[in-house]
Amino acid sequence: MCALLGGCTTQPTLKPLCPPLVAYGHEQQTALAQELRTHPDLKEVPLFLTDYANERNELRAACRS
Repeated sequence: MCALLGGCTTQPTLKPLCPPLVAYGHEQQTALAQELRTHPDLKEVPLFLTDYANERNELRAACRS
């Protein structure tokens, strides 16, 4: 009987725990872009940074839900 009644209750809405994102200032982003332009031999770093940016965007979206 309890199992049947338990199915009638509303389930709580689960919200993910969101760690704080590090805020990068305009100067830091400009310095990073300059370093990447200065070292065109760094092939993998831009790929990692793109993945990191995508993960940050997904985390922001998940935390707004």
